[in-house]
Amino acid sequence: MTLAINNLTVQYGERIILDDISFEISKGSIIGLVAPNGTGKTTLFNAIMRYIPIQKGSIVIDDKVYKNSRKDILALHKKVTFFPDQADLYENFSGREHIQLYAEIWQKDAARVDAIIEQLHMGHYVDRKVHTYSLGMRQRLCFAMMCAANTPIMLMDEVMNGLDPENVNLVSSVLETLRADGKIIMVASHLLDNLDEYADKVFFLENGRFTYISDHHEAKQTYVKGKMTRTDYESLTDLPEGTLYLDSGLCCIPVADDTEAVRYLQLLRSKNAETATIGPLGTADHYIRIYDFTTENKE
Repeated sequence: MTLAINNLTVQYGERIILDDISFEISKGSIIGLVAPNGTGKTTLFNAIMRYIPIQKGSIVIDDKVYKNSRKDILALHKKVTFFPDQADLYENFSGREHIQLYAEIWQKDAARVDAIIEQLHMGHYVDRKVHTYSLGMRQRLCFAMMCAANTPIMLMDEVMNGLDPENVNLVSSVLETLRADGKIIMVASHLLDNLDEYADKVFFLENGRFTYISDHHEAKQTYVKGKMTRTDYESLTDLPEGTLYLDSGLCCIPVADDTEAVRYLQLLRSKNAETATIGPLGTADHYIRIYDFTTENKE
């Protein structure tokens, strides 16, 4: 299965939210979607679901174009689910009833409900009414409902919202299981380090377009990285092209081999750099590099 988005444009009045976006995702993939709030992540998901009008472009699954007709939208929603909003939960229903409802609507299969509850460690509260749930319990329920729908394509907007670290790890593990089952999953998240743990690629959305895609399966440039003050950074000389100073206070020096890495590690430590390490830029580093206008290159 493939999901292809071709030349997608969404515009409200004079404001262009998504500007001629195109991409294709194959089955068994998790794609992270990153951008500051209010810059189009949820709009992209709503456009794929055909919840909102699009000015141009197409949504294509396995070479079939899904148009803005009732028939096509119904067919589309059998293949794609969007992460439920907590506000749409029924306060006087139990968690189990919600999961059963999704399993029945999408798959006519209630047999998986108990397995999902066990997988997500929900047994101790799932039969209580939702109005008694904490934020994290509600979020885990919404995720369980997605698992029960079991569609080939899943769009998840801030799936980790409100989860403690233990449950972030649990949901991340289940996402990897879903990928192994051949799902296409897009995850919009502000937990950037967490995306590095399971995403195959991370798309960075800026000014309505994908300005950078980090492919976690490709070889990465290695950097020597260390936290330091701007004054100490500006005192450094003869640094290689591509050196970055991020607004988080992180100096990132590209290196070609171990000899260079040792030399620049010693240099940063001589400047009292904190937590000097060697490795590629992570999603959090790219986020600062792309969206923080004070980021500098030093050549």
